[in-house]
Amino acid sequence: MHAPFTCANARYRTDTRHGHPHGAGQVRGSVLPAPLLTHAETGDTLWLEYVAGPEGQMFWLMWYDAGGQPRLTYSAVMDRANLAIMLQGLGHAGALPPAAA
Repeated sequence: MHAPFTCANARYRTDTRHGHPHGAGQVRGSVLPAPLLTHAETGDTLWLEYVAGPEGQMFWLMWYDAGGQPRLTYSAVMDRANLAIMLQGLGHAGALPPAAA
């Protein structure tokens, strides 16, 4: 059964063991305590999430509708180095989460 504010594909899924809760069901998995963006007209939100996968700690950006259903049909994951570059470019250089133990 699909939980709101989680996403999965054939290889990866939102890692709900880590991070901040997000969405009405308070499912964990968000790197930051709030969405990066909220679309004012639709209520869609963009979240930076932890991703569970075979390569270790990874991340992805995921759009959800107001009800918590994923809006994307494709996804791309990034590692810590690429996440650091992206966060710095977006003005969130200090937001990089600590490395998983």
